Amino acid sequence: MPRPSLVASLLLAAALPASAQTVLFVRGGPGSGGFLRNGNDAHLSDVADLSTANGNTGFGELALLLQGDGFQVQQVAEGPGGSSPVNLAALDLSGVDVLVLGSNNAPYGASDADLLADWVCGGGAALFISDANWGSDWGDAPSSDQPFLDRFDLEMNQDLGTYAVSRAQGDFVVGGVDRGTHPILAGPDGTVGTADDVNVFDGEGVSPITVTSLLPGIEPIVLAKAKGNIRRNDAPGAGSVTPATVSDGALVVLEFGTGRAAGHFDRNTFFNLNGAGTSLHKNDNTRYARNLFGWLASAPGNAYGAGCVGSGGFVPALGLDGCPRKGTTVTVTLDDALGGATALIAFGTGRGDTPLANGCPLLVAPLLPQVAVVPLAGAGAGAGGFAASVLVPANAPTATVTLQVLVADPGAPGGIAASNGVEARVF
Repeated sequence: MPRPSLVASLLLAAALPASAQTVLFVRGGPGSGGFLRNGNDAHLSDVADLSTANGNTGFGELALLLQGDGFQVQQVAEGPGGSSPVNLAALDLSGVDVLVLGSNNAPYGASDADLLADWVCGGGAALFISDANWGSDWGDAPSSDQPFLDRFDLEMNQDLGTYAVSRAQGDFVVGGVDRGTHPILAGPDGTVGTADDVNVFDGEGVSPITVTSLLPGIEPIVLAKAKGNIRRNDAPGAGSVTPATVSDGALVVLEFGTGRAAGHFDRNTFFNLNGAGTSLHKNDNTRYARNLFGWLASAPGNAYGAGCVGSGGFVPALGLDGCPRKGTTVTVTLDDALGGATALIAFGTGRGDTPLANGCPLLVAPLLPQVAVVPLAGAGAGAGGFAASVLVPANAPTATVTLQVLVADPGAPGGIAASNGVEARVF
């Protein structure tokens, strides 16, 4: 399948900086929307649709809101009729910070799910939203999401119900735990009672997300509870209807490796002014959208700290490619070091910041007794490095491992150049 073309970002009066983070929406294909309402493609919530007509379903104002917060907004469409998924392997997800499974309704397979899970694990972020009008039947949209959600211990349900979730009504208290201080709900400052709080957000024709609790080491959290009855995606056509439980959420989040994922219960929350059912302009929906995308985009990644300069002004750069799940292979890379030098890989179980004799920080702590000595390929300043594939044993314990490389470099202060640190969360 050829690579799908991307829709250019909506333009602002001032150009965004080249370093702006990117949000990419996956949109359903032509002829695959509007199952419940008129069968037209407007129901697929286009990020270029700025209509404010009564009952509109556009995401244009959401795109402008995100751009105002410094994001580039892009969109890619599935094939016509709901049968042709986006070829995720052909997309360059390395340039994407938040992937929104927006109005997708085509079938995806295990290879797509593995690819997305590994990308999230390495520091990406994914947002899942569903709607019956993103397809030709009740189950199309949630079934499109489900292969991905299986990797995150989540399940997408079908549309049923209209309600708001509210701090005042206790909807952020889940299983006796108050989740209202999470940055999505309390704002980036984490303080309840300030201007960036979310106190109420709502939806119309909602599809809550269920924590399935099947996968050890993966721990989604319900931040805002689902209410009333839920139509489960458990049968062809409309599924069975059962009462909401503590495992069902209007908003569910998780940390996955060094990335993040979230499930939100309704697209209508993000509609333009006068949108069908609700819109960004009702309740705290605008603040909620900003906090949600901001939290997703701040996924920590696996690199941390700053290294120390070596010969030629180059700072060795340490990287980790792949997801350190048990039984999988990851690649540890070093670039920009002195070619032909000798490097020592130090390991720890957490992050540190202990000055060495030359002032460089040792970024791993507690320091483990195991070290690896590696001769660097290349010749000259900045030309040295290595790439090593490492198999994570299937019986490895669930743990955090940190790495840093120290390079013997006569051109560095005290004869030692140092890389940044890398954190691998084995699960």
